[in-house]
Amino acid sequence: MPSSRIERKLAAIMFTDIAGYTALSAKDSTKTSELLTTQRDTLKPIVQKHGGSWMKEIGDGLLLTFDSATSAVECSIAIQEATKDIEDLNLRIGIHEGEVIKQDGDVIGDDVNVASRIEPFSAVGGVAISHKIQQAISSNQEFETKYIGKPKLKGVAQKVEVYCITSHGLPETDVSKVSAKLEEESNFNIFAITGGILTAIGIAFWIAVGVFDVSFGGKKEVPSIAILPLDNKGDEEDEFYAYGISSELISDVTSAGLIRVASQKDIEKLDYTALNNEELSEKLFVRYIAQGTLWKIDSLFQLSMELYDTKTSKVLWSESWQKSWNKLSSIKGNLADNILKTLKVSTKQDIAKESTSNTEAYKYFLEAKYIYEKREDMKDTEIARGLLQKAIDLDDNLIKAKTSLGWTYYETGDYDKAMDIYENSLKQAKVLGNKKGIASSLGGIGIVYLYKGDNSVYKGDSDKSLEYLTKSLKILEELEDQSGIGQTFGYIGSIYAGKGDVDKALDYLIRSLKISEELNNKHEIGFSLNGIGNVCWEKGDYDKALDFYDKSIKIKEEIGNKDGISKSLHNIGGIHHKKGNYDKALDYHIQSLEIEEELGDKYSMGASLKHIGKIWVDKGDYDKSLGYFIRSLKLFEEIGHKVRMGMSNNYIGDICQIKGDYDKALDYYTRSLKIADELGDKYSIGHSLMGIGLVYADIGDHDKAEEHLEKSLAIQKEIGFKVIELVTTTHLYLAYENLEKTYDIVEIHKLITDEEEINNYLNYPLYQLLDDKSYLETAYKQIQEKADVMDEELAKKFLSYPIPKAIVEEWKKFK
Repeated sequence: MPSSRIERKLAAIMFTDIAGYTALSAKDSTKTSELLTTQRDTLKPIVQKHGGSWMKEIGDGLLLTFDSATSAVECSIAIQEATKDIEDLNLRIGIHEGEVIKQDGDVIGDDVNVASRIEPFSAVGGVAISHKIQQAISSNQEFETKYIGKPKLKGVAQKVEVYCITSHGLPETDVSKVSAKLEEESNFNIFAITGGILTAIGIAFWIAVGVFDVSFGGKKEVPSIAILPLDNKGDEEDEFYAYGISSELISDVTSAGLIRVASQKDIEKLDYTALNNEELSEKLFVRYIAQGTLWKIDSLFQLSMELYDTKTSKVLWSESWQKSWNKLSSIKGNLADNILKTLKVSTKQDIAKESTSNTEAYKYFLEAKYIYEKREDMKDTEIARGLLQKAIDLDDNLIKAKTSLGWTYYETGDYDKAMDIYENSLKQAKVLGNKKGIASSLGGIGIVYLYKGDNSVYKGDSDKSLEYLTKSLKILEELEDQSGIGQTFGYIGSIYAGKGDVDKALDYLIRSLKISEELNNKHEIGFSLNGIGNVCWEKGDYDKALDFYDKSIKIKEEIGNKDGISKSLHNIGGIHHKKGNYDKALDYHIQSLEIEEELGDKYSMGASLKHIGKIWVDKGDYDKSLGYFIRSLKLFEEIGHKVRMGMSNNYIGDICQIKGDYDKALDYYTRSLKIADELGDKYSIGHSLMGIGLVYADIGDHDKAEEHLEKSLAIQKEIGFKVIELVTTTHLYLAYENLEKTYDIVEIHKLITDEEEINNYLNYPLYQLLDDKSYLETAYKQIQEKADVMDEELAKKFLSYPIPKAIVEEWKKFK
């Protein structure tokens, strides 16, 4: 007998199965027999069309192979589309890629067995795939996937992870409905994002931080408390005393050590006066409730407070007392000391120490704190700043007034002013030996360095930011401020993520996550998960990033953290925008915007409006994008955020230039330049000068184009701003050409080589400069591709704008 021919090859292996087939067969065997015929007749042409091999039928299931992962996935989607309306033909599909042995019309091998175990993780009507298939199709923006987990596979040595395809209308897998088992993983599935990074960081570290069990269930319970705002029993004008002291009390107890304190924002979003202690405990995830009253009568303060344990339904401590006006600054310290002693929380801080002996200064500080936290517009911010300055004038050693003042300037984007204040408060805190003040000042400087010079393409000095945040962290560790340590770990992790240092980013984010778990601080857990999602984004692993953002949202929904939900939705929208899924991106950014509007968060509203505007730019609807950019600008003007005002003016200038409205473009670019000059922001100065130069180039004023583009390019080279160098240089050389001046054409080719992507607005001037038809052809294809997905009216408008119109007319000359 001749020997069988054995062939080894790499293949994509697909298994299908009819859900509910066994039960249907028991009821009606004739119907199930007909169903198999229907399956065969329906699927064979589809498999053949996609280049698949129909290996064999196994009962109601099929074994198919394909030469590529993409062909297999495309076929699976076509199969589910073709069968979704066929009664009882409800298919599950699983796909894996690996080496198979083909022999006698059959295929065998370990990877065939793995493929068969992937299929049960598919939803009915859906498609499950292994990580090998996921990796193979990840660069194709058409496909979207979601991580499911690691299946329990006895006798399989290779690592296997399962995903499901979530695009093309396919249903997502509900793990609770899957009979097959998954391996138990960390709640946050760190291994799903680390891969080889695990070895780089070190097994011992991962065990040490509790990746394998982050619940800390066997550890001693960390005290958790909600400190309700003191009930003001006096005149309405004295409300700021009750609010300010409560806010200070929350801050001090939070930083004292191993204790979790509900944030003031979380408390205030509840109708806490209408809830009993048990209801507050449930909604705020705390065990203890502290509440009291404050009544200012002339020069006296009458106070009362009690600390209630919702677990034992007992009052642990209560007291009523009276303080004179000149003891105002001691009230908060005494309350904090009593709470910590009652809950047996040890602290290395002198928690009862007065912030200042100057009562009038402390009064101004509390009033400023109240007005700033309740602010509605820039006028309120200015009033709060004035009060803080009065407090500082009365007591230059009141460090918390200085750091609070610095924060108001940071939040409005006046980074130079914020930096000056923080550097001053740092010097003063060092002289006084005020460790909390030193840590706060260092942290403030670190955050300002991170965002100083912030615009859409450049972040500030991350190395300087790390330097100061690390110094702040060291002091926070000395003070055993667990909450502050966890937050700073998160900041540092995010910075390393932005720098592309995945190992260090994960290191710090996991440390942050551990502290958040220990404190059961769901806010910070959500923040850490969001940070890990950002690491995945930086790696280009968008599916895993989306998975972590989803996990973050679920925790934030659990605790009602709408601000956090909004930020995660914002990130998800950003990923879909990056992937070119513009409609999905719009949907998520609009969801984020709606929450921000509900919260009255004007800064975040402005940011969301900006991103929505940028999506409409990519969709080619410049009228809509302009409307969103203008709305964004108005919000940033309301809150006085100069950096964002400058950016918004630039965006509006860009759109006006594209539309050919050159006077308006010059007006907005000039406004942006003025703001950038005031801030000393060289990145924005370079960008605005370039915009002005481009407008002059478009209207044929080549002398002014040359002047502004040369200035822009000089600044870009000075600060190493590479992002717009090719655009600027190309238009500058075109100006030189029109002015009959010489230029270095080699420089252009060098810059082109370094450029990752060139759009039609740059391809066309490159064609003009280099007289290379290939650039014109590319520009023409780009605008046609864009126009093809628009409705007829929008496409007509888009093609009527100066640059698209010029590209089309120029291309017609060659036809």
